[in-house]
Parts: sequence; structure tokens; C-alpha cells
Amino acid sequence: MRRSLTGRLDSAPVLAIASGSFAASCAMNFWFPFLPLYMRELGATSDANALFWVSIAMTGQGIARLVAGPVWGVLSDRHGRKLMYIRALFFATVTTLIMVAATEPWHIAIALTCQGLLSGFIPAAVALTSVTVPESKLSKGLGTVTAAQYLGSTVGPSIGAVLAVGFGIWGAILASALLPALGAALVWFIVPRDSIAPAPKAATAAQDQQASYRSLITVQFVVAILICFVLYATGSMVRLMAPLSLAGFTSEAATGAVGVAFTVAGVASVLGVVAVRRLSKPRWFRWLIAGGMAVSALVHVLLAVSPDVAAYVAFFALTALLQAALLPASNTLIAMSASRDQRGTAFGIAASAQAISFMVGPAAAAAFAAVSLTLGYLILAALFVVVAVFTLLTLRVNRAE
Repeated sequence: MRRSLTGRLDSAPVLAIASGSFAASCAMNFWFPFLPLYMRELGATSDANALFWVSIAMTGQGIARLVAGPVWGVLSDRHGRKLMYIRALFFATVTTLIMVAATEPWHIAIALTCQGLLSGFIPAAVALTSVTVPESKLSKGLGTVTAAQYLGSTVGPSIGAVLAVGFGIWGAILASALLPALGAALVWFIVPRDSIAPAPKAATAAQDQQASYRSLITVQFVVAILICFVLYATGSMVRLMAPLSLAGFTSEAATGAVGVAFTVAGVASVLGVVAVRRLSKPRWFRWLIAGGMAVSALVHVLLAVSPDVAAYVAFFALTALLQAALLPASNTLIAMSASRDQRGTAFGIAASAQAISFMVGPAAAAAFAAVSLTLGYLILAALFVVVAVFTLLTLRVNRAE
């Protein structure tokens, strides 16, 4: 009985963190699929002009995340990861309310740039989880939070579509602004405050900070960041290439096919996280990641030669499943590369890598679309092979002291 009660108390903070991640991820996906349409409502002169403003907004968000990620990471190690997670959720609400008040397309660009600068809830959630759970439950805890994120991304567009039909896109955005604040309140009341290392004296603070950075940059950490970057970058590329590939099979029913593909992929992502939880033992990470990368290479070859819509949707779902299965392992590697006092900084660096991947992915997808989508899938397959071999040759899993 006591063991069962203790287990429930241990799991409550993780579930609260996961609920915040689910709420924010779900909320962001209320409106993101409809962003070009909202730009038109705000005065964009054409579809091309709407996409131009979307690209400006996303670029601003990416650059802001690139700059702000490490800064928030260092601050989280100094002032607490719980505080930084609540900050990220709170500003997700504030910046979404800026979108609600927007009257011009450039207002959305300002809102998303501010969101990139002030929010960033995913790295904050992962960093807080990594210092909340016991080290023996690190993989499962991170897997739970990642699964919640993917579940939010899966159901968010459907809820957003219902809200948009009933209340307009503006109404869907307004509703989405409420959820991150609710998640922040849940975290505030349920998650205990994390411990913070004593602040060094001013005379030695800079030297200690430099030494901390040097101790963090290990082969394991660099490999983990590389894996995280590759997973996010290739994932964003394939998601942008998929609608074009499906339109090549069925131009008349492309919209429906894309909807089915992304729904199935969302479900596969959740299944991927859940299925791999029991395999997420640190001693298996080297082979798990290398094997997952090798299978990803094969799946991307199959995407290149898919004969019809059904086959493409199946292989597209497999890419989502594999990405979701490998991300918790890469996050656990990042956490294991840093002491508990450094994990905010570590995931701040990971946030910058993620921001770069979200800028590289669309640019690469556009280049592949201009040349050949088939060639693009084959290049991605080759990249996965290289990363698989690199992982086998370089990764040796150790835990930071």
C-alpha cells in the first residue's frame, strides 16, 4: 500500500508537467494549420502574400528561439526549472493574445517572434522533468512528457477545426490562449520546487560558468544534440514535402489525403513513444538510436518509391513513429550528459539546435521541391545511414556526475 501511494506521489509531478505540455502543444495546433487563412483575414493581398507573412513570422520565431534558448537555460539553472516552465507557459498565453488582438499580418510576425523569445515550453518541460524524477525513471518520465506533446499535436488540429467552424479562426485562437495558462496553474500547484545550486561569489562566477560549459561539451552531449537536430530537421522537411507528394498521386483529393496522413502520423507518434518506453534503457541507447536511424533510412527510400497514396501514408506514419520513438532517447542522453545543476543549460542549447532545425527544414524542403522530391527522400535516407554509422562509432553512454 505504501509503495503504491509513493508511486502515485512520484508520478503526480510528471503528469502535471505532461499535462502542461499537452495543453500548450494542443493549443498551438488549434490555429497553426489555419495561419495562412488568418493572414488573409488580416489583410494579406493573396495566397502568396499570406505565405510570405507566415514565413516571416516563422523565421522571426526561429531566430528568437535560437538566441533565447541558451539564455533561458542558464537562468533556469540559477533560478529554477519550475519557474522557467511556468514562465514559458504563461508567455505562450500572452503572445497568443497578441495574435487575438492583431489587425495586420505583421502583428502576427511580432507575436510569433515574441513567442520564440519568451516562451519555448518544450525544452523547459523536458529540463524540469529531468530534475523532478529519480535518475532510474528518467527515460520513462521524459517519454511521458514527449507522448503528451505528440498527443496534443495530434488532437489540436481537429479541435481547432471544430472551433474555427463554430467561432471563426479568431475564436479558435482565443480559445487556444487559455490552455497554456491552465497548464501553468497546474504545474504551480502540483510540481514541487526544484533544487538550485548555491550561487557562486561574484569573483568566481564567470570562471565557474566557463568551467561548467567546458564540462558539459562532451562527445555524448554533441552526439545527442546532433541526433536531436537531425530528427527535428528531417521531420519538418518530410511534413512539408508530404502534401506535395500526395498531390502528385491525387490532385483532386489531395486535401483529404493530407488530413488522413497527418492524423495517422499523429497517432503513430504517440504509439512510438509508448512502444519504446520499455526499451529505453541507457545501455541500449547506442543500438536503439543506430537501429532506429537505419530503419528510418529504409523508410525514406520507401517514401521515394511509394506507388500510391495508401503506401505513402503508411510510410509517412512510420517516419513519425520512428522520430517519436527516438526523441526521448536523445533527450535522456542530453540529460545524462549534464549534472542536475546543468540541465537547464543543456536543454537551452538543445532548444537552439531545435530552432536551427526548424529553419533548415523548410529551406531544404523547398530546395528538394524545386529539384526532385524523390531525390530529396533518397538524400534523407543517406543522411540517416551516416548518422547511424556515426552513432555506432562515437557514442558511449555515460552519466555525468
